[in-house]
Amino acid sequence: MGQKVQGVQYFDDYGRKEASELTMKVGGVANVEKHIRTIADGDKIISIDLDMKVANKATLPVKPVNYLNLTDEVRELHKIKEVGTEEILGRKCTKYTLEVVYGGQTTYSTVWIWKGIPLKNETSSNGMVIVTEQATEIQENAEVPAMKFLVPEGVTFP
Repeated sequence: MGQKVQGVQYFDDYGRKEASELTMKVGGVANVEKHIRTIADGDKIISIDLDMKVANKATLPVKPVNYLNLTDEVRELHKIKEVGTEEILGRKCTKYTLEVVYGGQTTYSTVWIWKGIPLKNETSSNGMVIVTEQATEIQENAEVPAMKFLVPEGVTFP
């Protein structure tokens, strides 16, 4: 049930640079693939439609949580609770629950964190799980091409 999306998450410079590439099927019977690259830098994000060659810049409404440096302020803001450990892909993860309130809507997440990286995330709203993401492979010390963190040539911003 729901839409399946395949993605690759890239980290470089010890997590200071983050990018993801997603491939999803759209159009029902037509089985058209859509390719999206997202580049994140703190609370700034660029979303690129690699097929249409257009991009949008935005500021995230809520700054991403840095699980390597959880302050009391961030723990309180998002009601973050450490609820145990669990192994994912052979890595011991710390499991957290948290709440994010945006636009009057509260979403609840459970995240499994390994070395500051979420390997699994379940997000729910109104008692229903709306998104589940889980890593299926980890490549440590992999060479990440610098171009993964750049807007490709020919892409325009409206």
